[in-house]
Amino acid sequence: MLIQQVVAFLLAGALMSGSSAGVAIQDVSQDHWSYPYVSYMVEHDVMYTTKTGNFLGQVQINRGDFVLSLWRAAGSPAGAVPNFTDVRPEDPCYQAVGWAVEQGISQGTSETTFSPAAFLDREQAFTFLWRALPVFGVEQREGLSGGLADFQDVDSVSGWALAAIGDLYARGIVSGTGDGLLAPHQLVTRGETATLLYKTLDLAGKVEGADTPTVSTAVPEDEWAWFDDAVFVGDSVSLKLTGYVTKTRQSDPDYLGKAQFLTAGSLGSGNALWEVSDESVHPLYQGTKMRLEDSIQACGAKKLYILLGMNDVGLYGVDGSAANMETLLKLIKEKTPDLQIFVQSATPIHKGNEKKVLNNANLRLYNEKLKEMCDRNGYYYVDIASVLSDGEGYLPDAYCSDASGMGMHFTDEACRIWVDYLKEDAAARQNG
Repeated sequence: MLIQQVVAFLLAGALMSGSSAGVAIQDVSQDHWSYPYVSYMVEHDVMYTTKTGNFLGQVQINRGDFVLSLWRAAGSPAGAVPNFTDVRPEDPCYQAVGWAVEQGISQGTSETTFSPAAFLDREQAFTFLWRALPVFGVEQREGLSGGLADFQDVDSVSGWALAAIGDLYARGIVSGTGDGLLAPHQLVTRGETATLLYKTLDLAGKVEGADTPTVSTAVPEDEWAWFDDAVFVGDSVSLKLTGYVTKTRQSDPDYLGKAQFLTAGSLGSGNALWEVSDESVHPLYQGTKMRLEDSIQACGAKKLYILLGMNDVGLYGVDGSAANMETLLKLIKEKTPDLQIFVQSATPIHKGNEKKVLNNANLRLYNEKLKEMCDRNGYYYVDIASVLSDGEGYLPDAYCSDASGMGMHFTDEACRIWVDYLKEDAAARQNG
């Protein structure tokens, strides 16, 4: 920590005081996942490099520099004069602090101090960012903290930060740190700050430049490459994803890498165990109906993303459905021993569409069973339900394509959120 503090102190003097647009970034390679975000921030004078071209993305950012970067991202608007004894007119963050306090984005650490040199943790940074959304023309949304319920450390989030983190998480601007953690008190780095600001500008439609990647459909090449050897297995919910990805690839051929799909309406882990017949619902692979363990092996996948449950819980109950999934995955693993298995959580049902057995309460219990099963067998649990639920745990109106019917199928927007979450999860796994 002492080394980080010294580096941060020296950085304040080393950063260019003027524009660093056009300066080559020396310490972030173009194939690094953060490069598009960092390069955009530098090119547009939101964040600067040192005089030697180093961005120092791993250095923790302090309150003054975070507010300064946020202010620049907003276009360096005029603001009030700050009234803190530790923020002087000659400080780079002087105008930014006055603006941020006036806008209600941040406040002092006491009546007389702002503590610009104090490091910022994740929940503080996320809250500053959320409070700034109206400045960027984006309406704040409340009541989405329920989407954080599956994070192991959600109880450590301060009450004042829940609304902010819930909204930004649902939009795909923030994510967990891996292993089911939000890490609200982990300190924020300059590289993370660049990513947060870029995604906020993109959400507001303010990202400029035809070659700049958008958050939803263009990502660093290595992130899409993660999915090159993946196959997605699922029922009609995943069938919608299949169509969405196929359509998106018409304009963005690299979208979700070279991922393949084995999806079929009414598929479940129970009927996937049946023998192949004219009546069975096994997905087709190259025009042939096959058991999943055979088609997954045949397609050469190294990663399996599987989502089944909607067609099982009502028939077999929570325990029976989880047991069927475990049996199915064991058969798949026996056929393809080196396969990495990613079990996606069952997704919620729209309000008013729940049934006696197939309801959100049982789906949450089923997801708990899936996670336990993953822990036992060395599979990976991917909590997509966390970003596809509203504050009450239902599938939101904007994400539901059949609210007057079954209330469980997705819109294109839901699919976009889904893929964005998978991309963030993949990036977290690749980065440790």
